[in-house]
Amino acid sequence: MKNKIAIASAFIAASSFSFAEIALTESLSVEGFIDTSYQDNSGNGQANDASFSLNEVEVSFLVDAGDVSARIDVDYNGLDQTGNLDQAVISYDTHGVTVSVGGMDSQLGFEAFEAPGLYTNSRAFDASQLPETDLGIKVTKQLDEVSSLGVAFLDQGSFLGDEDNTDTAIEVAYGRDLGNGLGAFVGLRSEANGDDLMNAYVTYETGAFMFAAEIVDGEIDSDLQLLANYAYASNASVTLRYTNEENGAVAGGDLDTLTISHQLALSDNLCITTEITDNGSEDDEHEFSVGALFTF
Repeated sequence: MKNKIAIASAFIAASSFSFAEIALTESLSVEGFIDTSYQDNSGNGQANDASFSLNEVEVSFLVDAGDVSARIDVDYNGLDQTGNLDQAVISYDTHGVTVSVGGMDSQLGFEAFEAPGLYTNSRAFDASQLPETDLGIKVTKQLDEVSSLGVAFLDQGSFLGDEDNTDTAIEVAYGRDLGNGLGAFVGLRSEANGDDLMNAYVTYETGAFMFAAEIVDGEIDSDLQLLANYAYASNASVTLRYTNEENGAVAGGDLDTLTISHQLALSDNLCITTEITDNGSEDDEHEFSVGALFTF
């Protein structure tokens, strides 16, 4: 559902659930999702630490008026029990150039920002350095059939009302399909407060397999993700993910996490994801979760 620069079809989960884009008028349509999960942390040495959660509900309003389009995402975060205007963007397309203005998601990061598009229930990095939504203007240019460039000028925090983070930032992203199932992406973000961030990843698809490797390098932390996905059926896949965070949940040290998940699409609009995660900090320390994602 988010507008990152795509380098390959690897960004679509193998279970291939879809959005219906319910048409309200000729130019206005609606889509969205409901994300729920059951999580059991008893393996972390905590008895009866199991819960059912409504993680997020999002409704997106899409306007298509030829060269001009708009997107408004309204969501409810069940964990924080808060409602937000998640994204509000107006875009204008002309001669292979797209100019977008408003509150928009970052171009950086291999993972989708929300459940649709993810291979797992959990996010790769426990304390991610990657930016999310800022107010600004972005220019995206399709350089040729296999590559694109995006440049964004952003006012951090202003869209979501974060008064503690109002510095400006510049974000540059380049993605290229290298052919033969191989894709590459590199992105840079420079903030007025002196914090710089580099994000790069490669993907490789061959047959039913998809592999990805990502690095996020900031002023303090350097994070790594390695992911492999195998679609053994048209509606089912298995994912193995390894992550390393220099300063994740363990202050001043490394956090290595291994995640195994299974996705099963019961229909075009309902996907069940089962996951077990072990962060390796203690013997038998693990988390188990089952997520249900409904899209419309």
